Amino acid sequence: MKNFFDHRRLQRLLVLYVDDELPQNETAQMRQHLKSCAACRQKLSDIRACRELLKVGRTPQFVPTEQLWQRIFRKTSPPERFRLGEIFSAARWRYLRWSAAVAGIILFGVTVWDKINESDHGIFDGARRPVAAAAIDYGIFLDDMRQETSEANFYKRYPAQVVKLVEARQAIAFPLAAIEALPDSFRLECVRVLECNGKKCIQFTCIKADKVINIFQHALGQPWTLGQYAVARAPICNVECLLVNAKNFTAVSWQGSESEYLAVGDLTPQEFEQVVQTLQ
Repeated sequence: MKNFFDHRRLQRLLVLYVDDELPQNETAQMRQHLKSCAACRQKLSDIRACRELLKVGRTPQFVPTEQLWQRIFRKTSPPERFRLGEIFSAARWRYLRWSAAVAGIILFGVTVWDKINESDHGIFDGARRPVAAAAIDYGIFLDDMRQETSEANFYKRYPAQVVKLVEARQAIAFPLAAIEALPDSFRLECVRVLECNGKKCIQFTCIKADKVINIFQHALGQPWTLGQYAVARAPICNVECLLVNAKNFTAVSWQGSESEYLAVGDLTPQEFEQVVQTLQ
């Protein structure tokens, strides 16, 4: 577990490493880590590739020559009885040419932006989970967390109703997690009932020392996915867990006897151990 969070800390420093802004001792530690971590080496390669792509974006823009416009004009000219010049004046034709050039620049910028997002989306190597139409896509929730925005997109997909604990127990067909058994430092903020394809699951939102942790519980066998987020496997309290690491949160998923759980938050390894040990 310690190695996992050391990996997470060093991964956050990769950009500083690329820019030669790390202290000498951390630079040496990073080099040693990169020798044994394929995921960080791939991340480092992605960052450098994005830098090169941005450099390409600074090259002078393409300006079509007059000869090129003449060739386009001849290829697209209408019949003699319906000349293009009769519709567009010379001034308007020049305007259209510049509009086409601007559209090309915008298209290039969108392509560069997509490449940057793709390079930063996955953290760990490994196979992606397939997205099923009837599955709960927790990747939408993680996207909102990663972008530090509200979870509006997730709740648009899955209607949520804030309820009391007793109402939550009545709404689902599986035993509700013993959320009250968590240490007193975990203050239960609210409980929501979510619905996906006619099946219901539970979301607990807790506050611990001004940090928010969301714990999802759904029935064993309920299809679910983390979208395009890659996962790593690691044991916590002798329970095999799936881990997702992002810049401002960690997600841990594990399986209980009658339901599955997903805990999301910026917590320490000890705090995650408390959650898994209490709710497993």
